Amino acid sequence: MKKVKASLAMLGITAAAVTALLGVHAAKGSLPTERAARVETCQVVIGDVEQVLAVNGVLRYEMEYGAISPVTGVVAQVYVRQGDRVTAGQPLFRLNGEAQAMAVSAALAGQESLPEVILAELASSQLQEAAAMLECLTVRAAADGLVQQVNVSQNGGVLAGGVAVALSGEEQRIQCSVVLRDAEKLTPGLQARIYKEDELLTMARVEEIAPAQVSTTTGQTVCQVMLSPEQPIDLPLGATVEVEVILHGQSRVPVLPLQAVSEQDTVWWVCDGRGYEIPAEVVMADEVNCWVNLPEGVTVVCGGDEVSHGQRVKEMKP
Repeated sequence: MKKVKASLAMLGITAAAVTALLGVHAAKGSLPTERAARVETCQVVIGDVEQVLAVNGVLRYEMEYGAISPVTGVVAQVYVRQGDRVTAGQPLFRLNGEAQAMAVSAALAGQESLPEVILAELASSQLQEAAAMLECLTVRAAADGLVQQVNVSQNGGVLAGGVAVALSGEEQRIQCSVVLRDAEKLTPGLQARIYKEDELLTMARVEEIAPAQVSTTTGQTVCQVMLSPEQPIDLPLGATVEVEVILHGQSRVPVLPLQAVSEQDTVWWVCDGRGYEIPAEVVMADEVNCWVNLPEGVTVVCGGDEVSHGQRVKEMKP
């Protein structure tokens, strides 16, 4: 019994000594302490996520055509300006007909020796031909539409076959050359956003996807995709724009920034000041956000130090 008491007494002395020793080491700061990982955090919020196809486009119009000069000559008068609306048959410009009139007069002068009856009939026929020729020198619009560009001026020269005035219908189109593997993702009716230098101009819809062809410039197999803008675009014919076709989209779903989700579809959930790795099913993702199968309000790590399971975390202040 005395031995037992002695043993207990020694145990008490030993425990007191260990406690004192631990206290000394703790006071000196030599005991290992758990380091808190410094992290940035974010929360699952309700938002939108989209998958888009970004391509370049060119502003076109339906029924583009050029008013051609029938002969080489001098322009006597121009009746339209860029941006004008025209109707079918409306005069666009007229060539100077002096050369044609002089040719007819010379032809008539050379027939003075003919009988008066024949001379009169010939004169009448040639004058009618001259009048028709002069009418041909007035170039008119082939259809209702818009004047896109005027390439001639009064008293200026023009070559036969040259496009003097460029015209079009009034409905705008956006034409995009899309490589085949991306064009296969498109269907008529998909919505798109039209930008110019990061400024949203209007929404549009995919109207037509032409059959694939090999590009003569790049050698790639591409499809010409036509989109119809919802609002008129105040840019000239042939202007380049940026196009984002919305392939898939979902509104009002739980989303997180992409950097918060690992390659294994997990997140570091922050609870009571500690980080825990948990699964987070990614349903859809775009270039910025992802739709996750997590409840709104969950706080997760989205940057900073690496975290081990159960490690204390401390949020970095901005």
